Amino acid sequence: MDSTFSKEINELLKNLNSSSQGLSLSILESKENKFGKNIITKIPEKTFLRRVLIALSEPMVKILVFAIFLTIIINFLKISKGEKPDWPETIGITLSVILATSITVLMEMKSQKSFNLLKEIGEKTFVKTIRDGNVLEVSKENIYPGDIIILSIGDKIPADGIVIENFNLEVEEGILTGESFAVKKHIFPLEPTTDFKIFGGTYVVDGTGKFVITKTGDDTEFGKISKSVQKDYETLTPLQQELGILGKKIALIGISIAIIVFLLKIFNFSVHQKISLENIIEALTLSIVLIVSTIPEGLSTMVATTLALSMIKLSKENALIKKLTSCEAIGSIDLICSDKTGTITQNKMVVTESLVINEHFLFLNIKFNNNSFLKEENGIQKYFGNPTEVALLNYTFAKETPRNISIIHKYPFSSEKKKMGTIIQVDNAYVYLTKGAPEIILESLHEINPKEKKDIEEKIQICQKQAKRIIAFAHSIIKEDFISCEEIDFQKSLIFDGFMAITDPIRPEVFPAVSVCKEAGIDIKILTGDNLFTATSIAKELNLIKPNSQILEATEIDKMTDNELQLNLENISVIARSTPMTKFRIIDLLMKSGKSVAVTGDGVNDAPALKRAEVGISMGITGTEVAKETADIILLNDSFATIVKAIKEGRGLYENFQKFIQFQQTVNLGALFLILLFEIFDWATPLRPIQILWINIMMDGPLAISLGFEKTRDNIMQEKPRSKKSSILTVNMWINTLSNALFIVCFSTFIIRFLRIPHDYIPTYVFNFFTFMVIINVFNCKGIDKTSILNRIFDNKNLNIVFCVMFFIQIIINITLPEFFSVYELNFFEYLKIIFFSSSIIFFNEFVRLIRRNIN
Repeated sequence: MDSTFSKEINELLKNLNSSSQGLSLSILESKENKFGKNIITKIPEKTFLRRVLIALSEPMVKILVFAIFLTIIINFLKISKGEKPDWPETIGITLSVILATSITVLMEMKSQKSFNLLKEIGEKTFVKTIRDGNVLEVSKENIYPGDIIILSIGDKIPADGIVIENFNLEVEEGILTGESFAVKKHIFPLEPTTDFKIFGGTYVVDGTGKFVITKTGDDTEFGKISKSVQKDYETLTPLQQELGILGKKIALIGISIAIIVFLLKIFNFSVHQKISLENIIEALTLSIVLIVSTIPEGLSTMVATTLALSMIKLSKENALIKKLTSCEAIGSIDLICSDKTGTITQNKMVVTESLVINEHFLFLNIKFNNNSFLKEENGIQKYFGNPTEVALLNYTFAKETPRNISIIHKYPFSSEKKKMGTIIQVDNAYVYLTKGAPEIILESLHEINPKEKKDIEEKIQICQKQAKRIIAFAHSIIKEDFISCEEIDFQKSLIFDGFMAITDPIRPEVFPAVSVCKEAGIDIKILTGDNLFTATSIAKELNLIKPNSQILEATEIDKMTDNELQLNLENISVIARSTPMTKFRIIDLLMKSGKSVAVTGDGVNDAPALKRAEVGISMGITGTEVAKETADIILLNDSFATIVKAIKEGRGLYENFQKFIQFQQTVNLGALFLILLFEIFDWATPLRPIQILWINIMMDGPLAISLGFEKTRDNIMQEKPRSKKSSILTVNMWINTLSNALFIVCFSTFIIRFLRIPHDYIPTYVFNFFTFMVIINVFNCKGIDKTSILNRIFDNKNLNIVFCVMFFIQIIINITLPEFFSVYELNFFEYLKIIFFSSSIIFFNEFVRLIRRNIN
């Protein structure tokens, strides 16, 4: 039996086919065959075909596919009658579907590739293990149950196991528990607690030790949580929901008017005794074309293109978008449930205040009375170890360390003593340095003026109320033979040197970001594993506490029923000691109550909540693989301010969708009402089917996409979030759409009926007048409210270019393809006249907006 460890540990090692010498190299192959690699199974990536099928299942795309089949049917009907089929619309819509799905699929794949590269950073890790009595460095993937792993400060623990050797070993388990304080570990099985267990994904923050692996890969606690969050909560984003409803409404309107037009045309044919199969096909052709023209096929392309552009833009702002629709979804957020550490704070302990009485001895205390160490990382010298000690050492980093000092003896920190001590030799003198809890150090002082002590205690209390960690320092000069002395003997002559106040400070950019959120009507709740005192202090500093706010611990939440919690949710601003289940329950109830919730997190414990939220946001620097895998957006700089930038971009994105819909529906309603009006009065059809198709393709193509390049308004974050119940077509948009559509109808009718245009020239004039008015009307759609657009009419360079190109193309097709488009060639002055009349829609639109502003 091995004598290195206790009987219980040797028995444990034996059960794992191991020993104090570690695993034998001869059994590694059998271990791998039995347990596999130490890898957590990743969520399988969607195949290219599955991505395509998902893209094709979007509501708008379904309507487009239906439209393609309709145009194919009508063309085969024409072929059966010996007529020439009209394939341009079929080809155009098909190309639109291909373009929309291609952009969506390719951009999502590109995002996934970027995400995979990000994950690889944390996967190339090596650990020290003992095999056949030798210390080896092996990849963390190639370790198995029974392997003995050597731990030191800063190590990331690669798998679950049991501590078998311990020298002041402390582990940060925040990614599993949400608790920000280190957990002191014990050797198995000295105490009947779980403190001898150690978990993969956690970090060693102090001490050294060894542990034997008991579970790897998916069997670890880390792996179990990873597997549990793979159960989908596939929540449709607001955009997907609204576009689905909009698609049905548009289809219903188009089909209804198309049926009315078909019946009116048949009626008119019967009145004139011209009923024939040829005329029925003509009526059917016009009706199908009208249905196709009302379907917003450009919306899919515009949405996919704009989302892709936003994804690229946000990546430059340190936000990696895993799913394209998340760009838009985050714009609807009205509540952010944020973790504290690393997102709101810097996740870096720093000295913020100090009281220095004996600078020399306080400096020596910080430099020599610690267990941290200096190491080079990426060419930079950095301290590693206990976060508190690292903060103190960084505070004195610039000061040169004396070379004539040596460490004689250390008295390690313990939770019972609440302090640590070190004896150092300075030349021929010996000094005892101690640091620890201020109440312990102050009570140990040899001599101190009561008033001075009271002043010090008051300053300490002020810092403690701000949730700052206080470390007090003292020293004594050792005069007697210290070898035979106990540590308590050196404390009889302690002299107070000062104290340091340490905290994890709030990121500077968070303060303005929180102010923007308040102005934008976005509430913020802090859900953290930290204690109530610290969480409350941070919330107060950010001015998140309202007069009626409730600040609770998770244990209080857990005692409430869902109904009780639902009633209190609105007023709960801070939840401390938050557990994974508590966090998930809060998010679930908020979502069910109609809130649009964004959740931030970086640990394994955050994964279920990230999955359930409208938008899950993980940290790119401190985030675990599970959190990154689950999240919709990854913050590459871990900053809360980046979330606010993403929300602004999301709002601008949604508004650009609205601009396109306003533009498209103005054209659609104008064409439908014009044709319906002419059929009602039995006038000659003002537009030929091929002309309607061209207007439709032109409108849904370049003009639609160019609106996706509209800049986000500077004041968009001064508005409240849109409601989930609100329609994407607002009242202002309906007024703009209907007024401009009616103007197009009235003006077209005026030109045709009252300017005495020759009958054969009517389609030519209407086609050009209507088309130029559509092109010019795109500028009116830069504004979806009643404000004037004149001050920003030419601020979109891409739109300006498309506008000029489309103008030129419209003239070219009249000259080069008159027969194809059923038009006559016009002269220069006729073009000028048509363009002049078409421009009137700008002035009419501004006039209507002016009246509406004055009415209010």
